[in-house]
Amino acid sequence: MSEGGVDQGRRATASDGPLMETEVGEGESKLIGGDSFVGRTPNPSWLADRGNVFETIKARRALELEAKTPVEITVTMPDGTVLTHDKEEQPFMTYKTTPYHVAVKISQGLADSATVARVTYEKYADDYDPEQDGMEAADTLADAMDDMDLDDGGADGDENSGMKSQLWDMTRPLVGPVSKLELLKFNDDHEAKTVFWHSSAHMMGEALEHLYGVKLTIGPPLKGGFYYDSYMGKDSYKDEDCE
Repeated sequence: MSEGGVDQGRRATASDGPLMETEVGEGESKLIGGDSFVGRTPNPSWLADRGNVFETIKARRALELEAKTPVEITVTMPDGTVLTHDKEEQPFMTYKTTPYHVAVKISQGLADSATVARVTYEKYADDYDPEQDGMEAADTLADAMDDMDLDDGGADGDENSGMKSQLWDMTRPLVGPVSKLELLKFNDDHEAKTVFWHSSAHMMGEALEHLYGVKLTIGPPLKGGFYYDSYMGKDSYKDEDCE
Protein backbone atom coordinates (compact mmCIF):
# COMPACT_ATOMS: atom_id res chain seq x y z
CA MET A 1 0.00 0.00 0.00
CA SER A 2 1.44 3.35 -0.95
CA GLU A 3 0.48 6.98 -0.63
CA GLY A 4 2.19 9.72 -2.55
CA GLY A 5 4.80 7.26 -3.77
CA VAL A 6 5.87 6.30 -0.22
CA ASP A 7 5.33 2.77 1.05
CA GLN A 8 3.27 2.90 4.23
CA GLY A 9 4.26 0.83 7.25
CA ARG A 10 7.86 0.40 6.12
CA ARG A 11 10.99 1.99 7.49
CA ALA A 12 12.13 5.07 5.59
CA THR A 13 15.77 5.49 4.62
CA ALA A 14 17.74 8.65 3.95
CA SER A 15 17.37 8.07 0.21
CA ASP A 16 13.63 7.46 -0.05
CA GLY A 17 12.06 9.10 3.02
CA PRO A 18 9.64 12.03 2.58
CA LEU A 19 11.01 15.52 3.20
CA MET A 20 9.52 18.07 5.60
CA GLU A 21 8.57 21.31 3.87
CA THR A 22 6.78 22.95 6.81
CA GLU A 23 7.44 26.68 7.01
CA VAL A 24 9.17 27.72 10.22
CA GLY A 25 10.33 30.97 11.69
CA GLU A 26 13.91 32.18 11.62
CA GLY A 27 16.19 30.09 13.78
CA GLU A 28 13.64 27.30 14.23
CA SER A 29 14.48 23.73 13.36
CA LYS A 30 12.69 21.74 10.68
CA LEU A 31 13.59 18.49 12.39
CA ILE A 32 10.67 16.57 13.85
CA GLY A 33 12.60 16.13 17.09
CA GLY A 34 13.62 19.78 17.29
CA ASP A 35 16.52 20.11 19.71
CA SER A 36 15.69 16.98 21.70
CA PHE A 37 19.00 15.49 20.51
CA VAL A 38 21.81 18.02 20.17
CA GLY A 39 24.72 15.63 20.46
CA ARG A 40 25.87 12.29 21.80
CA THR A 41 25.61 12.22 25.59
CA PRO A 42 26.61 9.02 27.39
CA ASN A 43 24.28 8.16 30.28
CA PRO A 44 22.07 11.26 29.96
CA SER A 45 20.42 12.55 33.15
CA TRP A 46 16.92 11.53 32.06
CA LEU A 47 17.92 7.88 32.40
CA ALA A 48 18.27 8.39 36.16
CA ASP A 49 14.88 10.11 36.25
CA ARG A 50 13.30 7.14 34.51
CA GLY A 51 15.05 4.77 36.91
CA ASN A 52 13.55 6.64 39.86
CA VAL A 53 10.08 6.27 38.38
CA PHE A 54 10.69 2.56 37.92
CA GLU A 55 11.78 2.12 41.55
CA THR A 56 8.64 3.93 42.73
CA ILE A 57 6.40 1.64 40.68
CA LYS A 58 8.40 -1.42 41.78
CA ALA A 59 7.86 -0.55 45.46
CA ARG A 60 4.13 -0.02 44.91
CA ARG A 61 3.93 -3.34 43.08
CA ALA A 62 5.65 -5.12 45.99
CA LEU A 63 3.02 -3.77 48.38
CA GLU A 64 0.24 -4.98 46.08
CA LEU A 65 1.71 -8.49 46.03
CA GLU A 66 2.11 -8.53 49.81
CA ALA A 67 -1.63 -7.98 50.09
CA LYS A 68 -2.39 -11.13 48.08
CA THR A 69 -3.21 -14.46 49.68
CA PRO A 70 -1.22 -17.35 48.15
CA VAL A 71 -3.26 -20.54 47.66
CA GLU A 72 -2.22 -24.00 46.51
CA ILE A 73 -2.54 -24.73 42.80
CA THR A 74 -2.02 -27.62 40.41
CA VAL A 75 -0.16 -27.42 37.09
CA THR A 76 -1.05 -29.77 34.23
CA MET A 77 1.60 -30.48 31.60
CA PRO A 78 0.82 -31.13 27.89
CA ASP A 79 1.01 -34.93 28.40
CA GLY A 80 -1.65 -34.74 31.12
CA THR A 81 0.74 -35.07 34.06
CA VAL A 82 -0.52 -33.06 37.04
CA LEU A 83 2.17 -31.50 39.21
CA THR A 84 1.47 -30.15 42.68
CA HIS A 85 4.85 -29.69 44.43
CA ASP A 86 8.24 -28.23 43.56
CA LYS A 87 11.62 -29.94 43.76
CA GLU A 88 11.77 -29.35 47.51
CA GLU A 89 8.28 -30.87 47.85
CA GLN A 90 6.75 -27.51 48.69
CA PRO A 91 3.22 -27.07 47.27
CA PHE A 92 2.80 -24.89 44.21
CA MET A 93 1.30 -21.55 45.30
CA THR A 94 -0.19 -18.56 43.50
CA TYR A 95 2.02 -15.45 43.53
CA LYS A 96 5.04 -17.60 44.44
CA THR A 97 5.44 -20.52 42.00
CA THR A 98 6.81 -19.64 38.56
CA PRO A 99 7.05 -21.67 35.33
CA TYR A 100 10.76 -21.95 36.11
CA HIS A 101 9.97 -23.71 39.40
CA VAL A 102 7.71 -26.13 37.52
CA ALA A 103 10.41 -26.78 34.92
CA VAL A 104 13.04 -27.47 37.61
CA LYS A 105 10.72 -30.08 39.09
CA ILE A 106 10.97 -31.94 35.78
CA SER A 107 14.57 -31.22 34.82
CA GLN A 108 17.14 -28.51 35.52
CA GLY A 109 18.22 -28.75 31.89
CA LEU A 110 14.67 -28.07 30.73
CA ALA A 111 14.39 -25.10 33.08
CA ASP A 112 17.64 -23.62 31.78
CA SER A 113 16.78 -24.13 28.10
CA ALA A 114 13.18 -22.85 28.17
CA THR A 115 12.77 -19.27 26.90
CA VAL A 116 9.16 -18.66 27.88
CA ALA A 117 6.07 -20.55 29.01
CA ARG A 118 2.69 -20.76 27.32
CA VAL A 119 0.08 -20.92 30.08
CA THR A 120 -3.61 -21.75 29.97
CA TYR A 121 -5.35 -21.16 33.28
CA GLU A 122 -8.32 -23.12 34.57
CA LYS A 123 -9.25 -19.89 36.32
CA TYR A 124 -7.60 -16.96 38.02
CA ALA A 125 -7.18 -16.71 41.78
CA ASP A 126 -10.08 -14.94 43.47
CA ASP A 127 -7.94 -11.95 44.42
CA TYR A 128 -6.17 -11.64 41.06
CA ASP A 129 -6.86 -8.42 39.18
CA PRO A 130 -5.71 -8.49 35.52
CA GLU A 131 -5.92 -4.70 35.30
CA GLN A 132 -3.73 -4.26 38.38
CA ASP A 133 -1.29 -6.70 36.79
CA GLY A 134 -1.11 -4.62 33.61
CA MET A 135 -3.01 -7.23 31.59
CA GLU A 136 -5.65 -4.77 30.37
CA ALA A 137 -3.14 -2.63 28.49
CA ALA A 138 -2.18 -2.98 24.84
CA ASP A 139 -0.01 -6.04 24.25
CA THR A 140 2.67 -4.87 21.82
CA LEU A 141 4.33 -8.27 21.75
CA ALA A 142 1.06 -9.92 20.72
CA ASP A 143 0.64 -7.25 18.06
CA ALA A 144 4.10 -8.03 16.71
CA MET A 145 3.24 -11.73 16.55
CA ASP A 146 0.01 -10.96 14.72
CA ASP A 147 1.96 -8.89 12.20
CA MET A 148 4.24 -11.86 11.57
CA ASP A 149 1.36 -14.34 11.26
CA LEU A 150 3.01 -16.69 13.74
CA ASP A 151 1.34 -20.06 14.14
CA ASP A 152 0.89 -20.81 17.82
CA GLY A 153 0.55 -24.52 17.17
CA GLY A 154 -3.19 -24.51 17.83
CA ALA A 155 -2.81 -23.61 21.50
CA ASP A 156 -5.98 -21.54 21.68
CA GLY A 157 -6.86 -22.11 25.32
CA ASP A 158 -9.09 -24.13 27.60
CA GLU A 159 -12.43 -24.98 25.95
CA ASN A 160 -14.06 -25.79 29.30
CA SER A 161 -13.09 -22.61 31.11
CA GLY A 162 -12.94 -20.28 28.13
CA MET A 163 -9.49 -19.10 29.25
CA LYS A 164 -7.09 -18.27 26.44
CA SER A 165 -3.49 -19.39 26.43
CA GLN A 166 -0.93 -16.65 26.98
CA LEU A 167 2.81 -16.26 27.04
CA TRP A 168 4.17 -16.07 30.58
CA ASP A 169 7.72 -15.14 31.63
CA MET A 170 9.62 -18.02 33.19
CA THR A 171 10.19 -16.08 36.42
CA ARG A 172 6.72 -14.53 36.65
CA PRO A 173 4.58 -16.04 39.44
CA LEU A 174 1.51 -17.98 38.37
CA VAL A 175 -1.87 -16.55 39.34
CA GLY A 176 -4.16 -19.58 39.34
CA PRO A 177 -4.42 -23.31 38.67
CA VAL A 178 -3.01 -24.18 35.24
CA SER A 179 -4.83 -26.54 32.88
CA LYS A 180 -1.89 -26.60 30.46
CA LEU A 181 1.67 -25.34 30.80
CA GLU A 182 4.04 -25.55 27.84
CA LEU A 183 7.74 -24.76 28.14
CA LEU A 184 8.94 -23.25 24.87
CA LYS A 185 12.52 -23.36 23.61
CA PHE A 186 14.17 -20.84 21.29
CA ASN A 187 15.16 -23.37 18.63
CA ASP A 188 11.81 -25.17 18.58
CA ASP A 189 9.14 -22.49 18.74
CA HIS A 190 8.45 -19.30 16.77
CA GLU A 191 6.85 -17.57 19.74
CA ALA A 192 9.87 -18.34 21.92
CA LYS A 193 12.13 -16.74 19.29
CA THR A 194 9.86 -13.70 19.11
CA VAL A 195 9.92 -13.27 22.90
CA PHE A 196 13.71 -13.60 22.97
CA TRP A 197 14.17 -11.10 20.14
CA HIS A 198 11.64 -8.72 21.69
CA SER A 199 13.77 -8.63 24.85
CA SER A 200 16.92 -8.36 22.72
CA ALA A 201 15.53 -5.30 20.94
CA HIS A 202 14.89 -3.58 24.27
CA MET A 203 18.37 -4.44 25.52
CA MET A 204 19.91 -3.00 22.37
CA GLY A 205 17.73 0.10 22.66
CA GLU A 206 18.78 0.64 26.27
CA ALA A 207 22.42 0.23 25.26
CA LEU A 208 21.98 2.93 22.60
CA GLU A 209 20.41 5.23 25.19
CA HIS A 210 23.30 4.72 27.63
CA LEU A 211 26.03 4.99 25.00
CA TYR A 212 24.74 7.91 22.93
CA GLY A 213 21.64 9.37 24.59
CA VAL A 214 19.47 8.48 21.58
CA LYS A 215 15.68 8.84 21.60
CA LEU A 216 14.10 5.49 20.79
CA THR A 217 11.31 5.28 18.24
CA ILE A 218 10.25 1.73 17.32
CA GLY A 219 11.99 -1.62 17.64
CA PRO A 220 9.91 -4.77 17.33
CA PRO A 221 11.03 -8.34 16.80
CA LEU A 222 11.02 -9.65 13.24
CA LYS A 223 10.76 -13.10 11.72
CA GLY A 224 14.53 -13.31 11.53
CA GLY A 225 15.77 -11.10 14.34
CA PHE A 226 15.15 -7.63 15.75
CA TYR A 227 16.02 -3.94 15.41
CA TYR A 228 15.53 -0.62 17.14
CA ASP A 229 15.22 2.66 15.25
CA SER A 230 16.37 5.69 17.17
CA TYR A 231 16.44 9.45 16.71
CA MET A 232 19.85 11.13 16.66
CA GLY A 233 19.10 14.51 15.13
CA LYS A 234 21.55 15.26 12.33
CA ASP A 235 23.99 12.74 13.73
CA SER A 236 24.21 9.26 12.30
CA TYR A 237 25.15 5.79 13.46
CA LYS A 238 28.44 4.73 11.87
CA ASP A 239 30.05 1.36 11.24
CA GLU A 240 32.71 2.02 13.87
CA ASP A 241 29.95 2.48 16.47
CA CYS A 242 29.09 -1.21 16.16
CA GLU A 243 32.13 -2.15 18.23
